[in-house]
Amino acid sequence: MAEKVRFPDGREVDIHDFIAFMYGLSKSDVEVLHILLQNGKMTTDDLSQKLNVTKASISKALNNLLDKGLIQREKAPAEKEERKGRPNYIYWVEKERLYRKLEADLEKLAGTVKEALQKHTALEIVI
Repeated sequence: MAEKVRFPDGREVDIHDFIAFMYGLSKSDVEVLHILLQNGKMTTDDLSQKLNVTKASISKALNNLLDKGLIQREKAPAEKEERKGRPNYIYWVEKERLYRKLEADLEKLAGTVKEALQKHTALEIVI
């Protein structure tokens, strides 16, 4: 069962839909974020197998999540044999960091909305 967020007027929205809206995430991005939240550290290969999608699709989602600061990554430990090409990375969600980011972004959004409303009200009074 998906977690819901309840708004002051009683409406509820799925937490994944809320986060997708907040950060402009695609369905694929949200699926990858959800899997990382559930499973901890994973590679692109792990995620690709778990979601049964191409590594290219996973890479696109991971890059978007990284750009938005929602996940972390580090180089995977070096394998015994040297490989050519891109290095392997391990991705994960640091939950407390994600929670702090979400809280800070919501506070910033509330401030922006407040400023916009104050400007709108001030314009109406001047006119």
